[in-house]
Amino acid sequence: MPDHYDVIVAGVGSMGAAACYYLAKRGAKVLGIDSQPVPNTNSSYNGNTRVIRLTYQEHPDYVPLLRDAYKLWEEIEQETGSNLLHKTGVLYAGFPDGEAISGVRLASETHNLPCSTLTHAELAEQFPQFTLPEGMVGALEPEGGYLLSERAVETYVQAAQRLGTELLTSEPVIDWASDGNGVNVRTAGSTHTAGKLILCAGAWSGDLLRLPDMPLTVTRQVLGWVQPRRPELFQRGDFPVWNIDPRGDGDLAGVYYGFPMSDNPTEGNGLKLARHHPGTPMAPDEITHETFPADEEEILLPLRRYLPDALGQVLAIKVCKYTNSADGHFIVDRHPESDRVHFACGFSGHGFKFASVMGKVLSELALDGRTQRPVAFLGLSRFGC
Repeated sequence: MPDHYDVIVAGVGSMGAAACYYLAKRGAKVLGIDSQPVPNTNSSYNGNTRVIRLTYQEHPDYVPLLRDAYKLWEEIEQETGSNLLHKTGVLYAGFPDGEAISGVRLASETHNLPCSTLTHAELAEQFPQFTLPEGMVGALEPEGGYLLSERAVETYVQAAQRLGTELLTSEPVIDWASDGNGVNVRTAGSTHTAGKLILCAGAWSGDLLRLPDMPLTVTRQVLGWVQPRRPELFQRGDFPVWNIDPRGDGDLAGVYYGFPMSDNPTEGNGLKLARHHPGTPMAPDEITHETFPADEEEILLPLRRYLPDALGQVLAIKVCKYTNSADGHFIVDRHPESDRVHFACGFSGHGFKFASVMGKVLSELALDGRTQRPVAFLGLSRFGC
């Protein structure tokens, strides 16, 4: 007879890997299931690094969760000996009334966060690598930086397995059902039972959740690495993570962001950058590793405009996925069909930094039926579900 688990986690990516660990740490018998190998090079977290920051322009209510996330990232580093978080500072640039600068200002004032403002002249003096249009100003958050995303997922998975978590990979979940006795989860090759189920399947969440009033849109995004013509200007320690809101500068849209260079080859070669924007909706299985000439232009455009000394050979382009909610905010809640099922999805291109705390939240919801962490603003009720 197949084993019965306390909790099944469907989707062992950013949030699911952390959930497996925090469940197992509390003594739960856990099965993690993923349709892909783990870590997954065709995931939303591939590409070595992701930004982490406290002055959250998207909404100040995220800041208490981020404070917990930082603590949990530092704890998992200490518990496993993995080096996952690099505090390089995050530099924001944009026009004073733009979303980025005004949002950073609101978050820092609301939560009393360390963040210094920079006039256009101060920005040019402190960060001469940038050539920014007249009128743009800056803000510098010292606690920001980046996470090693693939290493973090691998670290959580390995730590969970040491605590007894079982892992079933390359086997997609086809369906699930819940009754008074527990949940049944059917994969492409087997059926498993548990007391509770966590659904965090990233780009594949829509079909599993069966919630037509909660639309999710999956979009294709690209990340790029270049070899700067003056690499000495962009090294970690002298150059921060950066985030430029170009709206108001001609017809540019979205947000450009990037990372300092590292001499550690496991963090990727060259200077990494990308554009945060809605993207073109696609079915998740239609998004492949294939890249196109327009992808290279998307990577080079902000360098021509704002970082001319970073222009150089494009070393690599990778593809990742966003799973966007209708309002751009996460969705974390109990499933309307069953109090045995909880889920997290719709991280909309800004979720990885929360993976540690979201894993903790999901473990608490599954084992306790509630969490003390402030996630009510991320609930289903805002969609009328």
